[in-house]
Amino acid sequence: MYASDYRRIAREKLRGRWAVAVGAALVASLLGGLLAGTNAGLELRVSENVLRQMPLEIRLLFIRLAAIASMLALVQFIIGGVVRQGYCQFLLDLHDGREPRVNTLFSKFDRFGDGFVLMLLQGIYIALWSLLFVIPGIIAAYRYAMAPYIMLEHPGMRPSEAIRASKAMMDGHKGQLFCLGLSFIGWGILCIFTLGIGYLWLNPYVNAAYTAFYREISKEAL
Repeated sequence: MYASDYRRIAREKLRGRWAVAVGAALVASLLGGLLAGTNAGLELRVSENVLRQMPLEIRLLFIRLAAIASMLALVQFIIGGVVRQGYCQFLLDLHDGREPRVNTLFSKFDRFGDGFVLMLLQGIYIALWSLLFVIPGIIAAYRYAMAPYIMLEHPGMRPSEAIRASKAMMDGHKGQLFCLGLSFIGWGILCIFTLGIGYLWLNPYVNAAYTAFYREISKEAL
């Protein structure tokens, strides 16, 4: 199958369900649980000298926004992994013909530790590979991309086992996933011109296509 096939499947699965898919992707993004796409965040950078030159009211507003951004980053770090597991379930429900619900994002808190450790391990492994060069880090990201789906569908599996299973599953398929992600670049550029609003629709589209990809290669693995 080609990238266009996965995108077509994603559109078919999203037909008539765009509203709930956009809502789920937005919540997952805010909580750091998005699988692919753009996570919502608030990044504030300003030099100390510029901050001192600001009027007091603006300076206080900036400090409050920075505090909110820090709190959001902390929340994403703590619960992002388990929300990501819930979002995987949402996407699989969407793909498999079950009724997708936004509250499914919070349905996997009984596996809070597994979700947290999996996201942490993925981040560490990708960061370590990135120390060698950028390209090994990118390859590692694709190698471990299916781990959240795998761990979700195998409740007894530990995070390290899910990572190894993803590595085996993605053997020979990393280029396909890269091409699938690359095929959304045009849409991503268009979203920039909408001041980021277009990502509300692009994020669920990308993630639905990635789920179709997982379903296809998981059948091959079986």
